[in-house]
Amino acid sequence: MKKYTLIVSMILVLCLILGTYNYYTVSQETVTVGYLPTNHDSALFVADARGMFEKEGLHVQLVPFRDGSSMVKALNSGKIDVGYCGVTPVTTAISQGKHIKVVAAVNQEGSGIVASKDLNVTSVADLEGKKIAVPKSGSIQDVLINYLFWENNLNIIDVKIQEMEVPIMPEALKTGEIDGFIGWEPYISISHLSGGGNVVMYSGDIWSNYPCCVVVTSDDFINKKPELLRKFLKVHVEATDYVNTHKGETAEILSEKLGVTLKIEEDALIHVEFVAVPTDEFKTNTLKIVDIQKQIGYIDKNVTITPNDIFDLDYLPS
Repeated sequence: MKKYTLIVSMILVLCLILGTYNYYTVSQETVTVGYLPTNHDSALFVADARGMFEKEGLHVQLVPFRDGSSMVKALNSGKIDVGYCGVTPVTTAISQGKHIKVVAAVNQEGSGIVASKDLNVTSVADLEGKKIAVPKSGSIQDVLINYLFWENNLNIIDVKIQEMEVPIMPEALKTGEIDGFIGWEPYISISHLSGGGNVVMYSGDIWSNYPCCVVVTSDDFINKKPELLRKFLKVHVEATDYVNTHKGETAEILSEKLGVTLKIEEDALIHVEFVAVPTDEFKTNTLKIVDIQKQIGYIDKNVTITPNDIFDLDYLPS
């Protein structure tokens, strides 16, 4: 009888432990978020640094990526829940039938073309024959430089395009490994302020207010955890508002996060426009980007993509 009582007691204790564990895991609302080392993701970095997610009852795990296409692959395979990345890897994936959606905007503009100070590069035509680094084939920066050449009736094939991680571009320019690069902030300002490169043009000079980065998630995450997504996007909107109204504090957070000087961050933030809720212009220009991707050959010209295929903005705060 004592043996029976002991067994029953052990079962009850085990059930209590398991019950407590299950409650803890369920109540811990974790969102795994992919990001790139860029000022474009300022809202994410600010929200994390200021504890804005915790105030909303969220536990957010940040996962760094080298480029947007790798991030989209991780999203498609369920390795992350949400990503902050350029819009072009997202539209490419959607054109290939991937079940993902843009659920918020992140920024407009924020990139630039830098050339070696030793070269006399003052125009687009001067880039011909030069070795120019891009973050990744199909990235928004790669699409922009293709668009720039197309608009100026020049052939991008005359440029020696090389893929390279953006954080190492300024040093590669200094050592002569490349003649120039198109990348994102703060690495444009790093190259310019360090004296290694001259800014040929900022991305806003290529296309004013073009859509750059977006918040993307999978249809699976939307369907299974809609309230979690609402909470996350509520923070994203609040953090974007903070970035737009507290540039000094934002620069300090980015300086620590990305390991650059405060002066560089103060300069770099001038060239990025932060927006959380896509405007009609943002959505229209996203479709224009799709058309450009078709012209380049990154998206099949026979594929039809509508705004509803790209955007699901129902989870943004009303």
